Amino acid sequence: MKAGSHQRAQVRSAFSRASGRYDSAAALQKRVCERLLAGMFPADARCVLDLGCGTGFASGGLTRLFPSARLLAADFAIGMLAAHAAGRDAVHVCADAHALPFAAGSIDRVFSSLMLQWCDPPQVLAECRRVLAPGGRIACATVLDGTLAEIGAAFAGIDSHRHVVSFPRADELHAAVMGAGFVDVSMECGDEVAYFADARSLLQANRDIGASRVPQGARRGLLGRSALAEVLSRLERTRTARGLPLTYRVAWVHARVADGE
Repeated sequence: MKAGSHQRAQVRSAFSRASGRYDSAAALQKRVCERLLAGMFPADARCVLDLGCGTGFASGGLTRLFPSARLLAADFAIGMLAAHAAGRDAVHVCADAHALPFAAGSIDRVFSSLMLQWCDPPQVLAECRRVLAPGGRIACATVLDGTLAEIGAAFAGIDSHRHVVSFPRADELHAAVMGAGFVDVSMECGDEVAYFADARSLLQANRDIGASRVPQGARRGLLGRSALAEVLSRLERTRTARGLPLTYRVAWVHARVADGE
């Protein structure tokens, strides 16, 4: 998904509005974050960047992994930064990942969980590569094509508009990481599923994490009563013993900058 400046403004607004409700709705996001932290290579670091830090899921884990490092907690949604539960000595930075306000080679580790999908991945990855020092590492998690499939299926044919944002395929993401100049790229992919008691809760949770921003070509008005009833009915037909599923197809990526670059 390539995001222009207008789309990024929409994303910023959506996540700032969602900041007060985000933690209570984001159990799956926390699981993804914890798995990304578990896969990080612990080592001495002077400066660690939590990019797209949100409300601070990763701050404690990053502080434990890199106890002597300066932690930069960056997000472009000011509401998220205001709600951020910062770790020890974390520095809050309101920044757009497409144009990071850091000097080249000034960061030793970049951590980013479930932010890249709202951006232009090649541009953001190139910025991460720019700010990382030789030998520096990036750990990022993002969602892939197939995410929110249940919502896409529920709205299919309801009207002529799109209701789910498009996400990259795994091969496209891998190519973007390689194209940014990283080496030793590893990527694991898998599904993470959230479950909900009913269809309205599922749709509301999607709004509460800021993920319901309007994709290009999508409807901007409200659905009619009969159309909404059909969407809710279709979602209900996906019910499992654990509730109504909502699937996120996730990629966990680790890579580094070559030594001596």
